[in-house]
Amino acid sequence: MKFNHKKLISGILLITALFSLSGCALFGNGKRTYASYIQSLLDVNYKAEYEEYMQITGATQEEAQKVYDDGLNYLADALMSAYGVNEVEGSNIHDQFVELAGEIYSHASYEVQEVTRTDGVYHVTVMIYPIDILKITYEDVIAYIEDINNRVSAGEYNDYELDEYETEYAQGIIDILKNAIPNIGNGEGVAVTVTILDNEEYYYISDADFLALDKAILETTIVEDPNASTEAVDASSTDTDSTDTSSDTADTSEAAVEPSSEASEPVEE
Repeated sequence: MKFNHKKLISGILLITALFSLSGCALFGNGKRTYASYIQSLLDVNYKAEYEEYMQITGATQEEAQKVYDDGLNYLADALMSAYGVNEVEGSNIHDQFVELAGEIYSHASYEVQEVTRTDGVYHVTVMIYPIDILKITYEDVIAYIEDINNRVSAGEYNDYELDEYETEYAQGIIDILKNAIPNIGNGEGVAVTVTILDNEEYYYISDADFLALDKAILETTIVEDPNASTEAVDASSTDTDSTDTSSDTADTSEAAVEPSSEASEPVEE
């Protein structure tokens, strides 16, 4: 059987899917409240840390777990799409990418740095240190894809069934990423500022603001391969909501946070 050559999609854009949870009561207000809200949102998405998120939004353990699990699944799908990996029925390829997603997100690094108020509107600035796994594995992935394509051209896979070929290719990509896990680092900090939206019943951040946080979690600026496809992988965005009960009487809170992949619901006053 003759197989198509593989391509690495360049301009990789790994974004999570849009999820909106129901609003929940929150007591407290001001800078500390909003800082805690943003940190809990990041923690539940990227660190599988649920407690504060559950307290702030009123979400159940199951709902908080779903936020995290959905993020892993979307990152897994985005990686598979970017690397041209196809699911094979009866295989554990997708499961392995989900496991990789969890390991990658465990290296998320961020800090809630500042909460400011301008004309009655609160803004929260988060310093995010992007995970560099896509950057440090790029050359190995390119070399692997070129080798696979040369072997396809030479007819080495002509006697393979399609599922065998796809499984072997996928496992090679998985192995490259797994081997890089111990060497993961974080890039220079990227400051992302989000706006707290308050309708006097709920407070939350917009989908666009959560998307900006999420995009900064994983370093995706990679030198493009001239033979690579120019498509971009776009998995979606998430939105968060929360509520505030009063004014800015509290101090700004600075907390170490790590990126997460899902959004939270409006928090009810």
